[in-house]
Amino acid sequence: MRGFSTMALVLALGACAQQPADTSRRDANPERYERDRSLCRAQVDDEMRTRRMVDDSRRDVFSGDRDRYGQGDLSRTMAAYGDTRSFDRMMSTCMEARGWPQSRPNWWQRIGS
Repeated sequence: MRGFSTMALVLALGACAQQPADTSRRDANPERYERDRSLCRAQVDDEMRTRRMVDDSRRDVFSGDRDRYGQGDLSRTMAAYGDTRSFDRMMSTCMEARGWPQSRPNWWQRIGS
């Protein structure tokens, strides 16, 4: 039992020790960072709009009874959550491609991701 509490304490303290994000490069050239971020945002918005249009048209084909019985909201809620995660991932990838390293969450924050 003592080993379990020690392990829990170590994990709790490890969770508190957040590594600061590397903002020194961003602070050195904020104009370039904002320009790259807006370009990435436009690119990702366009991609997400296309994906959403395809998903919505596919959902409309199969909507029928689900919406009639009130189950359509679940799929829309799940799609919105998935879109948010996809948007964040695509923005991170785009910014990394433009030379802005993104901080990676710790292993315990990635569980379930």
